[in-house]
Amino acid sequence: MLKKLYNLFSSVKLAIVILISLAVTSIIGTIIEQQQDPDKYLREYGEVTYKIFKFLGFTDVYHSWWYILLLVLLGLNLIICSIERLPYIWKLAKYPKKKLAEGAESSFKLVHKITLSVPDKEAVVGKIKEALSKLGYKTEVVEDEKEKNIKYLFADKNVFARFGVYIVHAGIIIVLIGGLLTALFGYRGYMNLAQGGKSNLVTLFGNGHIIELPFEVECKKFTMEFYPSGMPKSYISDLVILKDGKAVKEQIIEVNTPLSYEGIYFYQASYGQGRVFFFHKENQNAKEKQLIVAFGQPFYVGKGKDGKKYFLSPVAAQGGIIFVDLLTKDGKRIAQAQMMPNNWYRIPQTDQFVAIAGADNKFYTGLQVSYDPGTWVVWTGSTILTIGLFIAFFISHKRILVRVKDVKDGKVNIVIAGRTNKGNESLEKDMEKVLGVLKSSYCNIQAPKEEKDV
Repeated sequence: MLKKLYNLFSSVKLAIVILISLAVTSIIGTIIEQQQDPDKYLREYGEVTYKIFKFLGFTDVYHSWWYILLLVLLGLNLIICSIERLPYIWKLAKYPKKKLAEGAESSFKLVHKITLSVPDKEAVVGKIKEALSKLGYKTEVVEDEKEKNIKYLFADKNVFARFGVYIVHAGIIIVLIGGLLTALFGYRGYMNLAQGGKSNLVTLFGNGHIIELPFEVECKKFTMEFYPSGMPKSYISDLVILKDGKAVKEQIIEVNTPLSYEGIYFYQASYGQGRVFFFHKENQNAKEKQLIVAFGQPFYVGKGKDGKKYFLSPVAAQGGIIFVDLLTKDGKRIAQAQMMPNNWYRIPQTDQFVAIAGADNKFYTGLQVSYDPGTWVVWTGSTILTIGLFIAFFISHKRILVRVKDVKDGKVNIVIAGRTNKGNESLEKDMEKVLGVLKSSYCNIQAPKEEKDV
């Protein structure tokens, strides 16, 4: 059973199937808008289709369990494929055969043979070694005590190119880890802040879950400019980050100029009208606190007797009446109430009380909040992947073995054999340069004739 699973995950066919599945997933995620309000899906697709999409995870593809599973499977496939094939490449790169034994040249694609009238084979070996070193090869003279009449030369260049595909695999795996970090721990939501208001609550797109940030964001000032036609020209927010009640960062943001703090980005995304002035107290006799809350922005009102956290969110106004939603942290609306100014209301399930002091139609800023913990992991993986692809496609591992053998009448027979993992043209040119050095060095002794060029 384990052997079958291992064989399955070491299969290239499985990798192709997973990659096609991820491509189809990406197409679905492009066609269907992700993490939108349920009302939008209901308007566009109808109730039945929306429920199907919701069940299949098509409204939040990149956080769905099956998308995460595909990423995990692809990562496992790459790791096992690498483990399966890496030992052979490692042995080939680190422990090569350095001697070109008699007849071994028949297994090489590129072979040159030449005979020179040179009494000293040491000099010939030296010339070849020098020529190869100038071409960037790492050379080594190999001797055999049993073969006094033969000298061997081993030359290697760009041995790291053998590992280009594994660098690519490593880059992909790191990118996948970054994607998993984002899928599991990242989020994207919104925060509506009235001028003078502050909050640490983010409402997630799609499911409406409420996330509590470890700091507060205050809108110190919100400015809008309009064209003569009345269309908005620009909207700018002056934001302050409050940590433990102290201002730690202030920045003016506008479209495409976000505020970043602790890896969380706040983008100027929208605007709206309407803010409500609330009074909140923890029990009937406690001192009240004043809050300035924008429409659509929840605020915490306390923990209920059932252990759940409860939030209030003003959603609309009609006349002097403010409509508010009572929410749980998972975004579920427990109740909707109508509140009149200057009256205290007890929050169900809690001992908390709220009252409305008033409301106005001033503009509020709409912030898109994004947390992507895998960003730098993905960038790192992408860089490694790019380097690996460059090595895999444009750099070749070249290896040349030379045998210099004394033959009769003071002559030496030279066999030069070469092998590369991609493209023979470059290696052929290097070998021809070595032959050119030999011919130019010993042409005054005898014009050498190459015996065979395979």
